[in-house]
Amino acid sequence: MAQTSETLESLLAVVTELTTTLTATLRAKNLPEPSFNEDAPGSLPPDQDIQGPRTKLVGALMDMLHLAMGPNEYFITQNMWLGNEAMALDVLNRFNFWGAVPLGGSANYAEIAAATKLPEQMARRFLRFGMSMYLFREELPGSNRIVHTAASAYMARNHHMQSFMSHCLEEVRPAGVVMADALQKWSAGHPTASEEVEHAAFYLASFDGKVVSRPMWEFLNEDEKEGKPKGYRATRFAEGLQALGGMINTETYVETFDWESLGEAIVVDIGGSSGHISAMVAKSHPQLHFIVQDLPELQPAFDEAMASTPKLADRISFQVHDFFTPQPVSASAYIFRNIFHDWPDKYVVKILQQLVPALTPGARIALFDIIMLPDYDEKLQRPPLPVRKMQGAFDMQMLVLFNAKERTAEDWVAVFKMADDRFRVNEIKMVPGASVGLIDVVFDG
Repeated sequence: MAQTSETLESLLAVVTELTTTLTATLRAKNLPEPSFNEDAPGSLPPDQDIQGPRTKLVGALMDMLHLAMGPNEYFITQNMWLGNEAMALDVLNRFNFWGAVPLGGSANYAEIAAATKLPEQMARRFLRFGMSMYLFREELPGSNRIVHTAASAYMARNHHMQSFMSHCLEEVRPAGVVMADALQKWSAGHPTASEEVEHAAFYLASFDGKVVSRPMWEFLNEDEKEGKPKGYRATRFAEGLQALGGMINTETYVETFDWESLGEAIVVDIGGSSGHISAMVAKSHPQLHFIVQDLPELQPAFDEAMASTPKLADRISFQVHDFFTPQPVSASAYIFRNIFHDWPDKYVVKILQQLVPALTPGARIALFDIIMLPDYDEKLQRPPLPVRKMQGAFDMQMLVLFNAKERTAEDWVAVFKMADDRFRVNEIKMVPGASVGLIDVVFDG
């Protein structure tokens, strides 16, 4: 039986080396070092000479913690911590504990209870558990005055991250609870997993005591709650995406495609929402004209966005279109950004096949989406554990919400070939340090 070589001592050596490298780099760049204090930065810069060792350090520390705990404690803590930490985060976020403690100041338990409208003893219990998660701390031991840590202060300052947390805990978590039920109901005992959208776990999830039984997008747009407007969940989801957007430079991301090679051309941005990606590309490439296609309810957002960029309005228009119907525009290139990972393979094939009649030989598809890293590289090395866990988490999220998946480079090539043999993946470019990239596809006609 194959044995692994990691020990606590060997991992300590790795941790020490990576810590030294990371700290030296931060000091050489005159950057602040990580700290538990309120004024610590929310993240480190995206430079690869920082993020490379940082990611490996986190992975080594995770390995070390797992070894130190051992299997028995690991499973006890996984079962006791994970669910209760998610529940506590939901309470802290929903009752805005973040805002109950002033930045740069402190608050006692009675003041926090008043701000959150919770009984004081209940507020104390959640704060006590939150402190075990590095959220808040006592100003002085026994002082009963609470101040922010770096993590809780970050949440207090970051409304978009609050929205992302709300989406994950209030909409994804109830669906995750019934994931095993969905598999038992629709996939267990079959040679292949169901690819039907309505077989997503989300369809079995309960909200306010009612089983949702409809697609997530429909639920987000139409759900109402006392004191909140219709569609508040959809607004919150859009805000939450902006929290993730900070992980990569979107402008650099979309410029991985060779727009200049198109010459003077029409580009169709399918599922382009408010047109922000088209506008971003249009600013740098004046020879291109864009048609943003989406459902009619997205047009007001597009019109508002274009009103703020009048210099681009004559080159960017909106067209109502459902991408499950035949494509009405013959263009030089088509953009799909973060569309396909919401759909199982059979539906991606349907979307692409609706595109085919409009395509001319040489037409391009600029597909911007998550590209799962392979399990091993050419040296049989695995990606760092934090990268694998985040990729796996996104994959699970797509499964739970849409019965969809994230795809490897090989998966992307395969799904295009399933749609039409004339699709050829010309190039795949990863964004350095990220799990997203460009799949540049040519239609050979």
